Amino acid sequence: MSHNSKKLLRVEGLVKKFGGFKALNGVNIDVCQEQIVGLAGPNGSGKTTLINVISGVYRPDGGSIEFDGGSIYKFPSHKLVHKGINRTFQVPKPLSALTVWENVRLAAVYGSSEGNPLETIRDALEFVELDNLKDSISAGLTFAQQKLLGLATALATKPKLLLVDEIAAGLSHQELNWIAETLLRIRATGVAMIVVEHHLGFIDSLTSDVVVMNAGANLFRGSIQEAAQHEEVVEVFLGR
Repeated sequence: MSHNSKKLLRVEGLVKKFGGFKALNGVNIDVCQEQIVGLAGPNGSGKTTLINVISGVYRPDGGSIEFDGGSIYKFPSHKLVHKGINRTFQVPKPLSALTVWENVRLAAVYGSSEGNPLETIRDALEFVELDNLKDSISAGLTFAQQKLLGLATALATKPKLLLVDEIAAGLSHQELNWIAETLLRIRATGVAMIVVEHHLGFIDSLTSDVVVMNAGANLFRGSIQEAAQHEEVVEVFLGR
Protein backbone atom coordinates (compact mmCIF):
# COMPACT_ATOMS: atom_id res chain seq x y z
CA MET A 1 0.00 0.00 0.00
CA SER A 2 1.09 3.56 -0.56
CA HIS A 3 2.55 5.29 2.45
CA ASN A 4 1.56 8.58 0.86
CA SER A 5 -1.97 8.05 2.10
CA LYS A 6 -3.20 10.13 5.00
CA LYS A 7 -1.59 9.67 8.41
CA LEU A 8 -4.27 8.29 10.71
CA LEU A 9 -2.19 8.06 13.91
CA ARG A 10 0.87 10.08 14.86
CA VAL A 11 2.55 9.44 18.21
CA GLU A 12 5.58 11.59 19.07
CA GLY A 13 7.87 11.56 22.10
CA LEU A 14 5.47 9.46 24.16
CA VAL A 15 6.41 9.01 27.83
CA LYS A 16 4.78 6.76 30.45
CA LYS A 17 6.16 6.48 33.98
CA PHE A 18 5.33 4.01 36.71
CA GLY A 19 6.85 5.60 39.81
CA GLY A 20 10.46 6.35 38.89
CA PHE A 21 10.47 3.84 36.02
CA LYS A 22 9.99 5.11 32.47
CA ALA A 23 8.16 2.30 30.67
CA LEU A 24 7.97 4.50 27.57
CA ASN A 25 10.77 6.96 27.00
CA GLY A 26 10.06 9.14 23.97
CA VAL A 27 8.37 6.63 21.62
CA ASN A 28 7.40 7.62 18.06
CA ILE A 29 5.06 5.65 15.80
CA ASP A 30 2.72 6.58 12.98
CA VAL A 31 0.18 4.65 10.97
CA CYS A 32 -1.42 5.61 7.66
CA GLN A 33 -4.98 4.76 6.69
CA GLU A 34 -5.38 1.06 5.80
CA GLN A 35 -1.78 0.32 6.83
CA ILE A 36 -0.65 -2.54 9.07
CA VAL A 37 2.40 -1.72 11.20
CA GLY A 38 4.06 -4.56 13.11
CA LEU A 39 5.31 -3.72 16.61
CA ALA A 40 8.01 -6.07 17.88
CA GLY A 41 10.57 -6.23 20.65
CA PRO A 42 11.64 -8.40 23.57
CA ASN A 43 9.55 -8.84 26.74
CA GLY A 44 9.54 -5.66 28.79
CA SER A 45 10.37 -3.43 25.81
CA GLY A 46 7.15 -1.42 26.28
CA LYS A 47 4.99 -2.78 23.43
CA THR A 48 1.86 -3.48 25.49
CA THR A 49 2.35 -0.28 27.51
CA LEU A 50 2.34 1.65 24.23
CA ILE A 51 -0.91 -0.06 23.16
CA ASN A 52 -2.40 0.65 26.60
CA VAL A 53 -1.55 4.36 26.30
CA ILE A 54 -2.80 4.70 22.70
CA SER A 55 -6.06 2.92 23.64
CA GLY A 56 -6.60 5.08 26.75
CA VAL A 57 -6.07 2.37 29.38
CA TYR A 58 -3.10 4.35 30.77
CA ARG A 59 -2.71 8.12 30.71
CA PRO A 60 0.55 9.34 29.15
CA ASP A 61 3.06 11.49 31.06
CA GLY A 62 4.50 13.33 28.06
CA GLY A 63 4.59 13.55 24.27
CA SER A 64 1.69 13.87 21.84
CA ILE A 65 -0.90 11.56 20.26
CA GLU A 66 -2.89 12.67 17.23
CA PHE A 67 -5.58 10.60 15.60
CA ASP A 68 -7.57 11.41 12.48
CA GLY A 69 -6.36 15.01 12.50
CA GLY A 70 -6.93 15.90 16.18
CA SER A 71 -5.20 15.44 19.53
CA ILE A 72 -6.40 12.50 21.65
CA TYR A 73 -3.85 13.07 24.41
CA LYS A 74 -5.22 11.72 27.74
CA PHE A 75 -8.59 10.68 26.22
CA PRO A 76 -10.17 7.75 28.16
CA SER A 77 -10.85 4.40 26.44
CA HIS A 78 -14.61 4.82 25.95
CA LYS A 79 -14.09 8.16 24.15
CA LEU A 80 -11.43 6.60 21.93
CA VAL A 81 -13.74 3.70 20.98
CA HIS A 82 -16.29 6.27 19.74
CA LYS A 83 -13.54 8.08 17.83
CA GLY A 84 -12.56 4.82 16.10
CA ILE A 85 -9.74 3.20 18.13
CA ASN A 86 -10.23 -0.25 19.60
CA ARG A 87 -8.00 -3.12 20.65
CA THR A 88 -7.80 -6.82 21.37
CA PHE A 89 -6.11 -8.32 24.45
CA GLN A 90 -3.23 -10.76 24.66
CA VAL A 91 -5.33 -12.95 26.95
CA PRO A 92 -8.91 -12.93 25.60
CA LYS A 93 -11.40 -11.35 28.02
CA PRO A 94 -14.88 -12.46 26.93
CA LEU A 95 -17.72 -12.18 29.43
CA SER A 96 -17.62 -15.92 29.94
CA ALA A 97 -21.21 -16.42 31.19
CA LEU A 98 -22.64 -14.70 28.10
CA THR A 99 -23.09 -16.17 24.65
CA VAL A 100 -20.90 -15.20 21.71
CA TRP A 101 -23.76 -13.08 20.31
CA GLU A 102 -24.32 -11.29 23.66
CA ASN A 103 -20.61 -10.40 23.95
CA VAL A 104 -20.58 -8.81 20.50
CA ARG A 105 -23.98 -7.17 21.09
CA LEU A 106 -22.66 -5.33 24.16
CA ALA A 107 -19.80 -3.90 22.10
CA ALA A 108 -22.08 -2.98 19.18
CA VAL A 109 -24.65 -1.23 21.37
CA TYR A 110 -22.24 0.67 23.64
CA GLY A 111 -19.26 1.12 21.37
CA SER A 112 -20.65 1.98 17.97
CA SER A 113 -22.08 5.43 17.36
CA GLU A 114 -23.77 4.62 14.06
CA GLY A 115 -25.78 2.10 12.11
CA ASN A 116 -27.98 -0.82 13.09
CA PRO A 117 -26.42 -2.83 15.96
CA LEU A 118 -28.09 -6.09 14.82
CA GLU A 119 -26.58 -5.81 11.37
CA THR A 120 -23.19 -4.91 12.88
CA ILE A 121 -23.21 -7.95 15.20
CA ARG A 122 -24.13 -10.30 12.36
CA ASP A 123 -21.44 -8.81 10.10
CA ALA A 124 -18.74 -9.01 12.79
CA LEU A 125 -19.52 -12.66 13.61
CA GLU A 126 -19.70 -13.68 9.95
CA PHE A 127 -16.41 -11.90 9.31
CA VAL A 128 -14.51 -14.03 11.84
CA GLU A 129 -16.64 -17.10 11.01
CA LEU A 130 -18.14 -17.49 14.48
CA ASP A 131 -21.72 -17.01 13.31
CA ASN A 132 -22.36 -20.78 13.67
CA LEU A 133 -21.36 -20.48 17.37
CA LYS A 134 -23.40 -17.37 18.13
CA ASP A 135 -25.56 -19.09 20.78
CA SER A 136 -22.62 -20.85 22.48
CA ILE A 137 -21.53 -19.74 25.94
CA SER A 138 -18.18 -17.96 25.56
CA ALA A 139 -16.52 -19.96 28.34
CA GLY A 140 -16.82 -23.09 26.14
CA LEU A 141 -14.86 -21.65 23.19
CA THR A 142 -11.33 -22.80 22.35
CA PHE A 143 -8.49 -20.33 22.96
CA ALA A 144 -8.30 -19.52 19.23
CA GLN A 145 -12.09 -18.99 19.06
CA GLN A 146 -11.89 -16.65 22.07
CA LYS A 147 -9.26 -14.62 20.20
CA LEU A 148 -11.58 -14.44 17.18
CA LEU A 149 -14.41 -13.36 19.49
CA GLY A 150 -12.14 -10.57 20.76
CA LEU A 151 -11.66 -9.47 17.14
CA ALA A 152 -15.41 -9.62 16.44
CA THR A 153 -16.12 -7.57 19.57
CA ALA A 154 -13.62 -4.90 18.47
CA LEU A 155 -14.99 -4.92 14.89
CA ALA A 156 -18.53 -4.37 16.18
CA THR A 157 -17.47 -0.86 17.29
CA LYS A 158 -16.49 -0.04 13.66
CA PRO A 159 -12.87 0.97 14.34
CA LYS A 160 -10.66 2.95 11.98
CA LEU A 161 -7.58 1.76 13.92
CA LEU A 162 -7.35 -1.66 15.55
CA LEU A 163 -4.59 -2.41 18.08
CA VAL A 164 -3.93 -6.16 18.09
CA ASP A 165 -1.97 -7.35 21.14
CA GLU A 166 -0.04 -10.63 20.66
CA ILE A 167 -2.89 -12.47 18.98
CA ALA A 168 -0.55 -15.24 17.74
CA ALA A 169 0.53 -16.35 21.24
CA GLY A 170 -0.54 -19.91 22.03
CA LEU A 171 -1.93 -20.74 18.57
CA SER A 172 -1.12 -23.64 16.26
CA HIS A 173 0.41 -23.08 12.82
CA GLN A 174 -2.97 -23.60 11.16
CA GLU A 175 -4.71 -21.18 13.56
CA LEU A 176 -1.94 -18.62 12.92
CA ASN A 177 -2.56 -18.75 9.17
CA TRP A 178 -6.28 -18.37 9.74
CA ILE A 179 -5.84 -15.36 12.07
CA ALA A 180 -3.36 -13.72 9.64
CA GLU A 181 -5.85 -14.18 6.80
CA THR A 182 -8.63 -12.67 8.96
CA LEU A 183 -6.49 -9.62 9.83
CA LEU A 184 -5.68 -9.08 6.14
CA ARG A 185 -9.40 -9.24 5.32
CA ILE A 186 -10.06 -6.65 8.06
CA ARG A 187 -7.39 -4.38 6.55
CA ALA A 188 -9.05 -4.78 3.14
CA THR A 189 -12.24 -3.23 4.61
CA GLY A 190 -10.26 -0.04 5.32
CA VAL A 191 -9.14 -0.61 8.93
CA ALA A 192 -5.56 0.32 9.89
CA MET A 193 -3.74 -1.80 12.49
CA ILE A 194 -0.82 -1.93 14.86
CA VAL A 195 -0.05 -5.61 15.43
CA VAL A 196 2.06 -6.30 18.54
CA GLU A 197 3.94 -9.56 18.15
CA HIS A 198 7.02 -11.51 19.26
CA HIS A 199 6.59 -13.78 16.30
CA LEU A 200 8.36 -11.97 13.40
CA GLY A 201 7.20 -14.63 10.92
CA PHE A 202 3.59 -13.75 11.79
CA ILE A 203 4.24 -10.02 11.29
CA ASP A 204 5.94 -10.86 7.98
CA SER A 205 2.77 -12.57 6.76
CA LEU A 206 0.84 -9.31 7.37
CA THR A 207 3.10 -6.41 6.52
CA SER A 208 6.58 -5.35 5.44
CA ASP A 209 6.62 -2.46 7.91
CA VAL A 210 7.87 -3.16 11.44
CA VAL A 211 8.78 -0.97 14.41
CA VAL A 212 11.13 -2.62 16.91
CA MET A 213 11.19 -1.33 20.49
CA ASN A 214 13.73 -1.93 23.23
CA ALA A 215 13.77 -0.57 26.80
CA GLY A 216 10.77 1.72 26.22
CA ALA A 217 12.16 3.42 23.11
CA ASN A 218 12.31 3.03 19.33
CA LEU A 219 15.19 0.90 18.11
CA PHE A 220 14.33 0.42 14.44
CA ARG A 221 11.71 0.97 11.74
CA GLY A 222 11.80 -0.66 8.34
CA SER A 223 11.17 -4.02 6.72
CA ILE A 224 11.55 -7.36 8.49
CA GLN A 225 14.30 -8.23 6.00
CA GLU A 226 16.21 -5.09 7.06
CA ALA A 227 15.50 -5.86 10.74
CA ALA A 228 17.09 -9.29 10.32
CA GLN A 229 20.30 -7.56 9.11
CA HIS A 230 20.27 -4.90 11.83
CA GLU A 231 22.91 -5.64 14.45
CA GLU A 232 21.10 -4.17 17.48
CA VAL A 233 17.77 -5.76 16.53
CA VAL A 234 19.42 -9.17 16.21
CA GLU A 235 21.13 -8.56 19.56
CA VAL A 236 17.94 -7.72 21.50
CA PHE A 237 16.01 -10.60 19.93
CA LEU A 238 18.68 -13.26 20.16
CA GLY A 239 20.55 -11.89 23.18
CA ARG A 240 23.95 -11.99 21.54
